[in-house]
Amino acid sequence: MKKLLSFFVIMIVTITAIIPTSQQVSAASISGLKQQLQELNQENSNLKEEQSDISSAAQEAENKLAENQSEQHNVLSQITQIDAELAETQSKLTIKENEITATNTEIDLTELEIEQTTTEIELLKGEITVLLERIAEREELLKNRLRALQQKGGDISYLEVLMGAQNFGDFINRASAVTKIMDQDKGIMETHKAEKEDLDNKQTELEVKQANLEDKKVKLDEKRTELVSQKQELDSLQATLNGQMTEKENLMAELEEEEHALEEHKMSLEEERRVLSNQAAIIERAKKEAQQEIARLEQLAKEKEKASAANGDAPSGETSTTQPSPGLSAGGSGIFSWPASGRLSSGFGGRSLGYHYGIDIANGAGTKIAAAASGYVTRADRSPSYGNVVYVYHPQYNKTTVYAHMISLSVSLGQSVSEGQKLGGMGNTGHSFGNHLHFEVHNGGWSYRGGLNPMGYLK
Repeated sequence: MKKLLSFFVIMIVTITAIIPTSQQVSAASISGLKQQLQELNQENSNLKEEQSDISSAAQEAENKLAENQSEQHNVLSQITQIDAELAETQSKLTIKENEITATNTEIDLTELEIEQTTTEIELLKGEITVLLERIAEREELLKNRLRALQQKGGDISYLEVLMGAQNFGDFINRASAVTKIMDQDKGIMETHKAEKEDLDNKQTELEVKQANLEDKKVKLDEKRTELVSQKQELDSLQATLNGQMTEKENLMAELEEEEHALEEHKMSLEEERRVLSNQAAIIERAKKEAQQEIARLEQLAKEKEKASAANGDAPSGETSTTQPSPGLSAGGSGIFSWPASGRLSSGFGGRSLGYHYGIDIANGAGTKIAAAASGYVTRADRSPSYGNVVYVYHPQYNKTTVYAHMISLSVSLGQSVSEGQKLGGMGNTGHSFGNHLHFEVHNGGWSYRGGLNPMGYLK
């Protein structure tokens, strides 16, 4: 496919250069044209071979496309998995935050319980102190009474009191007094017994509360340790979440970029055939024009020979001066002007899911897209992948430049263009993400996946 149009351009230049002036015709002129015709025939043969190979090449491209799409599917699966992991991590974060809230609440309640228990313990200690004092006083009183009873013979003293009555009334009074004293002694004993039981109960309660207080303090320490651990887990989960989100964003960006690069080169079989057909037609046109020019020059040569023979003139040996066709160079850096103003949004090179065969220049819709150098338009139409696209062949460098995704076209197939001439406006047609120019450079004619890095050829 390389040099598909170059021979046509060279043919036109050569034909123009060797058209004889003053009706002078030489064998060199005809020989040069025949040589060019032979080269055109060879190029035509090469083109037919490429056309015969296009199906296999297209199938290979489709296989690679299917492979890349499968890889894209894998990336989408990874993104789906990351989404699930994100949801799970977020759920864990929520649970952990709730646990931390509950732990803080438990810590607050435990601290309140500790404060209440401490207050109750202090109150119990005060009550126990009072009981101990009262019991001690009562025990001292009881000891004194017991000593008195023992000194007077115990219960006989009460009998002596009764028998010492002077009369019945005195007996009744004495009996009432003895009964009252005995009741008082009994009440003292019962009170003493009850308060001692109360003391035992309060001391037991105090021991229980003190044990509970120690348990609550231990529990509080455990909760505080648990809280520290929960906060560390929360920080770890947050870091995991951030990492998963970053990974997802990177995969999404990679997927978008690789899909963009892939779709830009998703040229259908019919598109390729049309490009080859257009260039084959140009070669056939050049062949016919060359054949017509050869016939014309041969006829002029015959007429000149007849005229010379009639006049008896010897051939002068004069030959017309022909200009050589422009040579095809291998190219070099700095030969092309920038085709558009804007920012470089994507560079040339490999991607994990494919290859980007050009560079992208982003700017507003309608920004002027200009020819990077003078040349001839070999394609100007709309492509499902490239959108509105123009190919320009530059015979002086033997290079083809590609301008894709334009909003509109300002040139047509076969048109001659000069450097800086408007080819169209920047757009977002075809498989594209935002307004930009996709710019490619090819050696010779356009070749599928044969792009060169444009940065090495731009001024």
